[in-house]
Amino acid sequence: MYKYSTGIIIEKTKILKGNLLYIFCKNSGLTKFIYPYKIKNLKLDTLNLISFQTKTNKEYSFIKQYTVINYFENIRSSFYKKILSQIILEIIRKTLPENHRENQIFKLTLSFLNYLDKSNNHNQIEKNFEKFINAFIQMLGYQIDENLTITEKIQKLEILTNVDINSKSLLEDTLREVRNHAIRSNR
Repeated sequence: MYKYSTGIIIEKTKILKGNLLYIFCKNSGLTKFIYPYKIKNLKLDTLNLISFQTKTNKEYSFIKQYTVINYFENIRSSFYKKILSQIILEIIRKTLPENHRENQIFKLTLSFLNYLDKSNNHNQIEKNFEKFINAFIQMLGYQIDENLTITEKIQKLEILTNVDINSKSLLEDTLREVRNHAIRSNR
């Protein structure tokens, strides 16, 4: 039987049988799928929002057909936005359990990615990214001091969930560079 779903590609890994995709699905949360063909283009790349049809056998769920709904092209063309989206994808992959419906977190994530794709105001983006992190942490059931910096909040999330967010140091460097650029521009 075929099932239809919508989701954000979180991670893609080449395997012998094709590609293993972790997709954050609207209806089933973080779910693992196999796309049994070699991907020759970026249509099934991380960050893409796709609508897809799957077929499940005893062990695996296979993607049979898909359509890219949003490529988030403006995020991909900005180093700053790519870093923020990379952190979001990594946090989702490492903190959410597989096959557990997370409707609120899915809506929050999709809403922020759509905002990030359209916005060009770096100061506002940083504030809204911090709001995203706060809301995400609260939806996981944790409370964190809102006076902490974004990096400190991510460090606290690492401790609470017992994971390492590898892109955290890249975030620190990128935010520092964006702030320095803004200061130089205002002189």
